[in-house]
Parts: sequence; C-alpha cells; structure tokens
Amino acid sequence: MLSFYRLAEVAIYSLLNFLPFLALALYPFRHSLRFSIKTTFFLIVLVTILQLFLGAWAAFTPGNNTGTISAVSTILYAAFYFLAIKKHFGKTFFTLLMISNLANLAVISSKTIENLFFPDLAVQSYRWSFSLMLAVVEIILAIPLFFYMKKVYTPAVEKEPSGFEWRYLWVIPATFYVMWYYAFYGNASKSSLEIALRPKNTLFLFIINVGAIFIYYVVTRLILEQTKTLLLTERNHELTMQTVQYENLQEKITEVRRAKHDVRHHITLMQEYLNTRNYTALSEYLKQYRMSLPDDTPVQFCANPAANAVLVYFAQQAKEQGITYLVKTEIPEKINIPETDISVLLGNLLENAVDACKSEQTPDKKIIVRANTDGGSLCITVDNTFTGTLAHTSDGNLVSTKHKGLGLGTRSVKNIANQHGGICRFEAKDRMFFASVLCQIGE
Repeated sequence: MLSFYRLAEVAIYSLLNFLPFLALALYPFRHSLRFSIKTTFFLIVLVTILQLFLGAWAAFTPGNNTGTISAVSTILYAAFYFLAIKKHFGKTFFTLLMISNLANLAVISSKTIENLFFPDLAVQSYRWSFSLMLAVVEIILAIPLFFYMKKVYTPAVEKEPSGFEWRYLWVIPATFYVMWYYAFYGNASKSSLEIALRPKNTLFLFIINVGAIFIYYVVTRLILEQTKTLLLTERNHELTMQTVQYENLQEKITEVRRAKHDVRHHITLMQEYLNTRNYTALSEYLKQYRMSLPDDTPVQFCANPAANAVLVYFAQQAKEQGITYLVKTEIPEKINIPETDISVLLGNLLENAVDACKSEQTPDKKIIVRANTDGGSLCITVDNTFTGTLAHTSDGNLVSTKHKGLGLGTRSVKNIANQHGGICRFEAKDRMFFASVLCQIGE
C-alpha cells in the first residue's frame, strides 16, 4: 500500500509542474477570460485534480508510459486553455505551446540537476529531490519570464494590428515542441528518464529553447513595432486631414477678402451699364461675376471639429474623383470619444468608400454619410457605390480588396467600435456597400 509520504511527493511535484506555468499562461489573457473569476477558478481546481491523477498514474503504473501521459496532460491542458480564454486561436495556441516548451525545459533541467546532487533518488520517479530542484529552476526562470510576459508578450497579444499574423505564428513554438518531444520520447531503446539523466541531452534542449526564446522575443517585438507603425500612419492621416481643413479655411478667407476688395470696382462698372441702359452687357457681367464668387459649399458639416475635418477632407477627395458626396451629420462639439478615435473611425470608412468608388466604371458614383447621436449612442453609416464581392475570414473579418490579408481599415473600425462598447457591420447588396458603426458614448 502506498504511504501518505509517497503520495505527497507525487502531488507536490504535479502541482509544481502545473500551477506556476498555468498562471504564466493565463497572465496575458487575464482580461479576456470567457467565464467569471469564480467559474474559471472552479475549472482550474478541476483540471488540477485531473493533473494530480495523471501524475499518480505516471508514478505508480509500471511500464514506460511517460510519453503517453505527457500527451494526455498536454491535451487536457489545451482543452481547458481554449475553453477558458476568449481570444484569437492563434494567440492562445502560440502561448500554450511556448509555455509548454518552457515547462519541459524546467522539468528536464531539474531531473539533470537532481542526478548531479541526488543520483540515487534521481533514478526514481517524482521524489522530493526532484520537486526541490524543479522549485529552484522555476524560481530562477520566474523573474526573466514574468518580465518578458508583462513588458513584451502581453502588450503584443493585447494589440490587434490585423490578426492575420497570429494565424501562422503558432507554427514556430509547435516546431520546437515536436523537436523536444521526439528527442525525449521518440527513442525506443531508452526511456525518457535515461535520456534526461544525461547532461548533454539537457544541454541540447537548453540550446533549442534559447533559440526559441530569442525567436519568441523577436516575433513579439515585431508585432509591437507593426502596431506602432499603424498607429503612426493613422495619426499622420489625421494630421493631413487637419492641415487640409486649415488650408481650405485660409483659401476661403482669402477669396472673401479679395471679393470685398474688388466689390467697389464691380459696383462702378454695373452702375455704368445701368446709366447707359446696356442691360445685355450687365446681365452677362453678373453671370460671370457669380461664377467667380468663392465656392459656397459648406465647410461646416457638423459641430465636432475632428469629425468635420475628416468630412471636409474627403469632400475634396470625392470632388476631385467626380464622386457625388452627400453628408447629413449631427455630431455635437463635445462627445465622449477621443478625437483620435473618431478621426480614425470616419477616416477609415471614408477612405475605403473613396477607394471603392475610384475603381467603379459607372458615372453615377456616390458616397452617402449619415451620423447622429441618440440615447447615449453614436451611429455612423457610410454607403458607397460598389459592384464587387466581399470575402470574409472564418472569424468574420473582411479580406482586403487592395492587398493580401485582412482589411486593416475595417479591422481598425471594428476595434474602435469594440473599445467603446459598440458594434459594426459591413455588407454589400444592390450595387452598394453599406458600413454602419454604433458606439456607446454615455448620456
């Protein structure tokens, strides 16, 4: 009969081999849990009990079944992870495999170190010496890993540059996972314990993981840089629209001043036509004078300066492309949405609309913009001429018609809507593309 001491040894090892790495894997997605904290905690307890059972199975069942039990443990771990976290599959799978690889490095390293200090105990499974070495290794790894997860990895998975890259990035840690699994469980002549007791095998695994960690770091840094680049592009876009708005205002002010300066000359000439009863010449002159007056197209589409700057900018773009541009907006001057968000939101919608109309061959191209606030919500719709077809990914994102991959503009619109507790919808029918966005702005 098994003693309580032996059961405690196995239980302590199983907990050390599971809970610290589970906490590390959950940390980047702590704000994206599918269930409440209470329900998630219950699931963690349930999975921990199952892991304790698997640990006991591996320790007290005769035969070399460690590889099978390790695979079952990983599948169980993955099932819980995908169930508990509501995030892009690629992100969760990448994280799961990355943490699993690090956990395997810690376990194999601990067994090798145990063999150096406690050779008699090392040949036995899950002894206290193994747990002690594992705890030491985890403490050594804890600080750099937590720093990486907090400062680099978590910001990368929280950002939504396009979502396209995460569809394939999981292949990187998956490759390293297959490499170590084959190295330690693919040898038919030696058990995984025998392989782990040889320092050169652990050194091989260590070198693999150093390279893997470097790749993980480079990948996450590139994602962060991509996000910064997209943000900078959006800010530059916003500044460009504000500059155009300012130039338009200055141009109209100059035209008005010029008209006022010349008005006395016009009056003198018209008075002369009246005195000489040359009404035909007066009529022609008035016609030419009316055409020379400044454009009376309203600069003020709405009271909100950020939204108005975007609307004015794209009014000019539409005019240059021969696109009918109809605007009916009622966005107040003060609104509970940052100017950058409303500029990027409208800018992406209108830029996509103008680009779509450019590629249309029909002469009656048009863009219709509507926006209003009602009941604590901001509703924006942008409709434009469109005769193409829409393609969606499996998770509902639009595929770009301008380049390979997801549409960054519509993705950005979706992210902003989500940030403000709203929704967005894109559809095409009857030779028109309809984009609608709803954001919560409070009362």
